[in-house]
Amino acid sequence: MHDSAIEMAKRLLVDSIWKSANLEGLGTTFPKTEAILANAVTTTKTEEVLFIINMKRAWQFLLDNLDYSNNLMLLREYNKIVGELLFNYAGEIRTIPVQIGGTSWESEVPHTGVIIDRLESIEQIEDIELRALKYFLLCCKNTNVYRWK
Repeated sequence: MHDSAIEMAKRLLVDSIWKSANLEGLGTTFPKTEAILANAVTTTKTEEVLFIINMKRAWQFLLDNLDYSNNLMLLREYNKIVGELLFNYAGEIRTIPVQIGGTSWESEVPHTGVIIDRLESIEQIEDIELRALKYFLLCCKNTNVYRWK
């Protein structure tokens, strides 16, 4: 199961990165994403190129570190790679409150000790899909989300 999931991730890499770029509002096309990943010449915005290259590097980092358990240092490094040259304070724990567009809800400002405790708690979840979702939600709420530089 583990090997087939890795192979599937590698096969879907371009599609995943393209969809992530569009979720971030970059609007790049699938052919442009392919071209950027192949180091081919294409006309596009700098932010799109940086985002796509960072996502490729982040995927490679993830695949290269599958044997390590999730911990704060690993997750901060992953976030740093994703946000390099795009976001202020990439890889840092968020220090300001943030809101979700269209709502008045504001997440709490995270604290290192609490994050470490939550990571340890999540690691105890046996259902791998539920564990993955909990990791995803924890990262969304606690990493820096400062927008483009």
